[in-house]
Amino acid sequence: MSVKKILLALVIIAAVVAAVMFDVTQYLNLDTLKAQQARVNGWFETEPLLTFAIYFIAYVLVTALSIPGATILTLGAGAIFGLGWGLLLASFASSVGALLAFLSARFLLKDWVQSKFGQRLEAINRGVKRDGAFYLLSLRLVPIFPFFVINLALGLTQIRTWTFYWVSQVGMLLGTVVYVNAGTQLAEIEQVGDVVSADLIGAFVLLGIFPLIAKWLLTAIKRRRAFKGFTRPQHYDNNLIVIGAGSAGLVSAYIAATVKAKVTLIERDKMGGDCLNTGCVPSKALLHVANQVHHMRHSEQLGIKVDSVSVDFQQVLARVQQVIQRIEPHDSVERYQGLGVNVELGEATIKSPWEVELKQDGELRRLTTKHIVVATGARPLVPNLPGINEV
Repeated sequence: MSVKKILLALVIIAAVVAAVMFDVTQYLNLDTLKAQQARVNGWFETEPLLTFAIYFIAYVLVTALSIPGATILTLGAGAIFGLGWGLLLASFASSVGALLAFLSARFLLKDWVQSKFGQRLEAINRGVKRDGAFYLLSLRLVPIFPFFVINLALGLTQIRTWTFYWVSQVGMLLGTVVYVNAGTQLAEIEQVGDVVSADLIGAFVLLGIFPLIAKWLLTAIKRRRAFKGFTRPQHYDNNLIVIGAGSAGLVSAYIAATVKAKVTLIERDKMGGDCLNTGCVPSKALLHVANQVHHMRHSEQLGIKVDSVSVDFQQVLARVQQVIQRIEPHDSVERYQGLGVNVELGEATIKSPWEVELKQDGELRRLTTKHIVVATGARPLVPNLPGINEV
């Protein structure tokens, strides 16, 4: 470790030790805020710039050192400086403090983490490089993890410093507004009657609905990203288009038709898909034959003697086809059309989130829909395990 890293680590450790020794957290609670509010307000009236600067520096240090209490400081910013100046202070102080924590983690640990766990973090690094700003914005808007954890963890990734700062500034703004506004109302509580004031009730309602607002905003951003570059149709031919008439596609179309949705089911080969034609049904028919042969060849254990057992495989395959034909009507075009499903035999190509191109006998048709279910199955995957090809 370089001398600079050692010095920085010692400074951080000394600051944390000092915070513990002087029990800084005793000042970062709501009771202390109320008790000291009048005094700090007096300082602000006589020395506004100095008070603002000291409060700003204290906020930055608490955030940078990941000391619990940023929420109380945000409420205090509203109580002491009002909504406008309090929001300015809390918004920038929290972002600057988060940036310092981010930079400290990056300077001290990023190289070591990437060198030791680089291969395991490769997928994470690719994701952060591609969508790091969006991931960070999601975490800031819907704080599943504490902000100090996000600050330190992101410092170990490949996200750019400027991206981390501006996304944090924007992402934390909505929550900061809510808490600073609540702080301005808490500052006015002098008697029990003040608790039921309209402004105070409004502040706490805003606190309560903030997670819902953040979730809605995040969903809107994701939707905008996903649909960028596509034009939504003026009207829709279908409520749902299902591509693939295998097990999943048939069930999806059936449920949609049951609730009276207008649904189109597209299949390019055989109705019933893999399960009916090449998978579940044929394999179970073959297993049934294999079990019969096995029991006959080991029937002597039961006192039954069978001289020889031979298998006519062509006849077995014919039996398999009979089993398929017996079940086929349940997955047929006629049955699903009778259920209210528009069944189309052809090749489907998704052209947009709301448009599917259908190719039938060389002709192309565009179908519009509100929703698309892709139930086209998959190819078998042989896992990359040593020796599996020799089994």
